[in-house]
Amino acid sequence: MNMHIFSLELRNLRKSAVAGTASIGCVLYAMLAFFPSMQSESMRSLAGAKLEGLPPAVLAAFGLSGIIDFSVITVFFGYVVQYIALAIMVLATQQAVALLIKEETDGTIEFLCAKPVSRGEIFAQKALAHLAVFFGMCAVHWAVTVAGYLSFGGYALGAAMREAFLFFSAIFFVGLLFSSVGLLLSTLVRSSRGVSGVTIAIVFGTFILGVLSAVIERLRFLAWLSPMDWIKTDKLMAEGIRPEEWIVGCAVIAGCSLAAWLRYRKKDLLV
Repeated sequence: MNMHIFSLELRNLRKSAVAGTASIGCVLYAMLAFFPSMQSESMRSLAGAKLEGLPPAVLAAFGLSGIIDFSVITVFFGYVVQYIALAIMVLATQQAVALLIKEETDGTIEFLCAKPVSRGEIFAQKALAHLAVFFGMCAVHWAVTVAGYLSFGGYALGAAMREAFLFFSAIFFVGLLFSSVGLLLSTLVRSSRGVSGVTIAIVFGTFILGVLSAVIERLRFLAWLSPMDWIKTDKLMAEGIRPEEWIVGCAVIAGCSLAAWLRYRKKDLLV
């Protein structure tokens, strides 16, 4: 198979991926650099006083159930990384939504269709390029986290690598889920313009569902519709992603990817 489209898509995604990865990586390292100040008695007292005044349901909604001690780097970074993960999901989903519709919007789809490649090959190579870029993003963030743990957390290399891997392997899995939904939407929307609004609605909408599931007892079932809820740090450190969550996530990834492929094969690309 000629991988020309794969290479072309990597170049197209490179600029936004590098900018997004660098921005998020800088925030990650800056937050880890701030961690030593959280170990002072005054900061511990201040954080504890503020958090103790919040209802348990609200604390649980933001991944702060159980003992809250921000002088422990796992607790501190685990809380921060939940919001870093939101930014990663927005970036990954935005790229996925624009992946298949961009050529139609830019008017370059005729160029692709003139090449001796099938629609299945176009779809597969674009999806693989997105997967490679997203994997690279997570790998860089993992490396930055390991460096921060070594610099500011007093961790040994092996322990830092394992803990960072726990966070970013879970983020990678959930990112694949959001990407598959974005890929399906890319075959349904008519233009890549305005995909940012769609992306924010998807990611933050599901995040809000998770918050509601934690705050309101009768809405507990909404946690199944909130992949971000699956990787809250207190839960992730205690039990990881549950088997049923793996099953649901893999089913969504496979179902959305298959639906996107079938839709793309039948779509009139030249309209």
